[in-house]
Amino acid sequence: RRRVAELLALVGLEDDHARRYPHALSGGQRQRVAIARAIATRPRLLILDEPVSSLDVSIRGQILNLLADLQSELGLAYLLIAHDLALVRHACHRVAVMYLGRIVEEADGPRLFAAPQHPYTQALMSAAPLPDPQRERTRTRLPLDGEPPGAATIPAGCRFHPRCFAARDVCREREPSLAPVDGDHLAACLFPETRRVL
Repeated sequence: RRRVAELLALVGLEDDHARRYPHALSGGQRQRVAIARAIATRPRLLILDEPVSSLDVSIRGQILNLLADLQSELGLAYLLIAHDLALVRHACHRVAVMYLGRIVEEADGPRLFAAPQHPYTQALMSAAPLPDPQRERTRTRLPLDGEPPGAATIPAGCRFHPRCFAARDVCREREPSLAPVDGDHLAACLFPETRRVL
């Protein structure tokens, strides 16, 4: 019981939250309980799969701040899985972008967002809304046509080539490996190129 009280305090909850049923807790409180349970065994790494996707915007910020505080206080490392690029940009030190089960680009967060090299990364970033209405209205979006194929029908060559705006004939034949583009910035593209999209 003492450990439960310690864990609840760490995530910003009171002792009496331990006696409540899940339906009596808010979404943010349930997420805090989930975090308390995850850190109970004193792990060094937590896997966070869409940790704030079901929460409203104000609660998202509180949970992200809590995770940052716990990271500093407990020396935790996080593996964050998310579709929300704003969340990834805010919370991640190193970013890996995946397409059909393969990493297509990997770099330090600031470098990846400043100079994305893979067309899929660029298309994702160009689809994300910008908080500045003026820039949002005037920017050019990169096309991401069609639907991704199913796992049973992955195309030969570069798996992204059927949807890629920069594909060439060789992309249909050769599957690119994840290779350095600039230092520890890696891209799985035969023709990597920086395109400013944000």
